[in-house]
Amino acid sequence: MQEPAVLNDGVIAELRDIMGGDFETLVESYRQDGRQRLDALQQAIREGHAEGVRQQAHSFKGSSGNLGAQRVSALCLEMEQLARDDQVDAAGNRLAALEQAFEESCQALGAQPA
Repeated sequence: MQEPAVLNDGVIAELRDIMGGDFETLVESYRQDGRQRLDALQQAIREGHAEGVRQQAHSFKGSSGNLGAQRVSALCLEMEQLARDDQVDAAGNRLAALEQAFEESCQALGAQPA
């Protein structure tokens, strides 16, 4: 299976058009929320709490998808499904890839032309 692109440029362009100058505020909010979600995912994985992993992955998937961070969204979907199947260790094995995808998304969003 081919890995999705980091960002969906169409979603980014539409958000920039709709939000104008508030787009940067949205990106910063996503960065802060994403870091909190990653911390919560780490904790739920460490505690073996499948439902916590599922909930955090689901929420992170939604916010990432809304912002066009499609690689993060795809990884969150995978983790959500694994947690739903009570495979917390397998979900935990995807955490490093999720963290990397999130950092790449944040960098790419910061490099987007205004």
